[in-house]
Amino acid sequence: MFDSITVRKITKNDKSKYFEMSRRFYEAGVTNSKITDEGREKFFKEILSGEIVRGYFMCFNGQVAGYAICALSASQEACGRVLWLDELYVDPEYRGKGVGTELFKFLEAGTDYDYVRLEVEKDNARAMKLYRSLGFKNAEYISLYKKNAKR
Repeated sequence: MFDSITVRKITKNDKSKYFEMSRRFYEAGVTNSKITDEGREKFFKEILSGEIVRGYFMCFNGQVAGYAICALSASQEACGRVLWLDELYVDPEYRGKGVGTELFKFLEAGTDYDYVRLEVEKDNARAMKLYRSLGFKNAEYISLYKKNAKR
């Protein structure tokens, strides 16, 4: 029997599983941000609205193996819409089984955006190897951010 890998949208019934995996993602030290469950709750509403945020679960033989958070934007440089892969988490027991690769096949089949962009921590060699093997190249940008003073 072949392993089955599928990608599906996160739904309202997935809240506890999403929260669990999101906590593991942020505890893994792959980002400098600290997210509270209050923040997760607010963001989960964005996922469910689907307005600009898309949340996906990757499933391996029917079991949730990881999640991806994407956000739509537009860029003149890209001459259209861009899908930003904001977060990608694959449970350790499913790493190296093609789950991430299957997600990228799914994302690259999208028809309402022209590019997929992502950011990766400089020292995340495993992720860099995957992304480069899939054809991603360095953008040579430095990403800056500042929180809105009114928030």
